[in-house]
Amino acid sequence: MPTYSGMGYPIVDSPKGYFPITNDVDLIKGDLIMLLLTNPGERVMMPQFGTPLRTLMFDPNDAFLADKAKNMIINAIATWEPRVVINAINVSTGIQPNQRGFLNPNDDFSQANSILGIQILFVFPNDIKSVQELVLQVPLQEGTNANNSA
Repeated sequence: MPTYSGMGYPIVDSPKGYFPITNDVDLIKGDLIMLLLTNPGERVMMPQFGTPLRTLMFDPNDAFLADKAKNMIINAIATWEPRVVINAINVSTGIQPNQRGFLNPNDDFSQANSILGIQILFVFPNDIKSVQELVLQVPLQEGTNANNSA
């Protein structure tokens, strides 16, 4: 019997319709994605909900930005997601050639330095032996990074 169940995110067409019920880890991963991609102020009844990653869009994509984003993610998860125990949050600037599998296969890889890579390793309370992984790539301003900025 699942501990948590609800509408999954992202919304996709499935044999069960557009709003199938998901459970436990899949639900939490969807909720984490929603938390990370929601800008504070977007929810009318919960204006503080979200992670202000969009405020970083025009900052240089360097180690300082990665640290700033990591702190934003830590604070948002600590505030809004009590169902998980975080093992690690890794934020990287740009996409490395060995991470190309995450991108669209038709991508020409020309904007790899304009992506903020986020990896969250967490433990679901009902299965503490299994570490779950959530990988997310957030696009930033084209061509802005520490290597090619003037």
